[in-house]
Amino acid sequence: MAALDLKHQTIAVLPGTSNMESHLSFQLAKKDLSIVMGSQDPAKAQQLADQISKETASNSMKGVSNAEAAIASNIIIWCPAVTYKSLPPNLLLDS
Repeated sequence: MAALDLKHQTIAVLPGTSNMESHLSFQLAKKDLSIVMGSQDPAKAQQLADQISKETASNSMKGVSNAEAAIASNIIIWCPAVTYKSLPPNLLLDS
């Protein structure tokens, strides 16, 4: 089985602004992967994405709402803290 080529994927981290998720985003950014950090507060997500971009010299980070991050990505890393109400209904299995 061939390894998944993450260089050509966009990875959403939902939500992306807590300590654990921002650390994960930082580690992925160091690999120069395309990361979209989601948050209920898009401004906070963008501020953190800018900080991580500066620290890792990554040009592939952005912060947006949880819904925008989910829609804009090929791969979603969904952390349990995210609320169902912040995602588009068509992405939820039980909707």
